[in-house]
Amino acid sequence: MRPIHACLMLALAAVPARADDWVINMTVDNQFDCYFGTPFSTNFLAGSGNNWSNTYTFNALGRLPTDYLYVATSSDQNVAQGMIGTFANTTTNMTTDTGDLVWEVFPAGQYLQQMGLGNGPWPPSLQPTQAQVDIAINYAETNGLWVTPVAGGFNGVAPWGTRPGISNNARWIWHSANGDPDPTSPGFNHDEFLVFRIAGAVPAPGAVSLLSLAAVGLMRRSRAK
Repeated sequence: MRPIHACLMLALAAVPARADDWVINMTVDNQFDCYFGTPFSTNFLAGSGNNWSNTYTFNALGRLPTDYLYVATSSDQNVAQGMIGTFANTTTNMTTDTGDLVWEVFPAGQYLQQMGLGNGPWPPSLQPTQAQVDIAINYAETNGLWVTPVAGGFNGVAPWGTRPGISNNARWIWHSANGDPDPTSPGFNHDEFLVFRIAGAVPAPGAVSLLSLAAVGLMRRSRAK
């Protein structure tokens, strides 16, 4: 007789792996790269941008449901700065806007020396490379340094106005290095560069149901024997 845990592993292997498709509409004042990856590094570049007056649209197909979505950002450190967007997982029919409580940010500029990326501060208008972003993600995850970003006005607020293609419920978010709850003020280096992230979706309901039924069936068979 096979052990129950071995049978459960076989049942898990029988469930088709899910691949998630994403549609991303976003912009950043001033620059960004959007990635997918593990809790410790990136493995897929979804898109980039460097003009906040544009709404950038990216399609990321076949991502693992366990992936994290990352946005690495930098700014000119002058006047306003922020990120806004709508991130739709079309496979699970779930949508996340910036400003939702699921977002986290790592102020990488605060830890440049510890990460071996220089003595700081991070220069204005310099976008980090993917290798530098991976160093930051690994350091943040290893040391538990992800924090909640500050959220400012909704889509349409000055000085940016309405960004087409982005939900009206989305808010401009950023990191606040001085505790000011308004990410547009006072316009200086908020421990940039920054890395934002949201976690991937939970397993599909169908997969969970199949695994649950398999587990119950195996337990009953084991008891009967």
